[in-house]
Amino acid sequence: MKYLIYVLFFLASCKQKDKEVSIVGKWEYQKMETYSGEPIDLANPTINKLHEDQKGWTFSFDKKNIFKVTHVKTDKPEEFVAEQPYELTEDKKTVILKNTGRPDDKFSIIELSDTLLKINIFYSDKAYMVFERKN
Repeated sequence: MKYLIYVLFFLASCKQKDKEVSIVGKWEYQKMETYSGEPIDLANPTINKLHEDQKGWTFSFDKKNIFKVTHVKTDKPEEFVAEQPYELTEDKKTVILKNTGRPDDKFSIIELSDTLLKINIFYSDKAYMVFERKN
């Protein structure tokens, strides 16, 4: 019994800690999702246009806390759109884009994993955007 307890303590101490998920990297827009779980109505012309306009957008977050936005259109190469400092809150639930001369933008993170970033950049209570890691 004594050896069983030692083995259990040993195994518990060897357990790997959960891997820290990082926002650092390049993320490409994939789709929109609703908070309710209902499918996005792409038959609605307004919603479909918004979805089509988002295709090709990429967000990049680097280790020096610089956020960059680029956009690729089917007929043009990648186009630089914007760059600014960012901050990720300690709980990883909000990205704060640091602005000069106006209040900072604060965007809720719905989910952050190794492969997906679900973020609400439209301040919507109905839907949010889904980005996939590209690096």
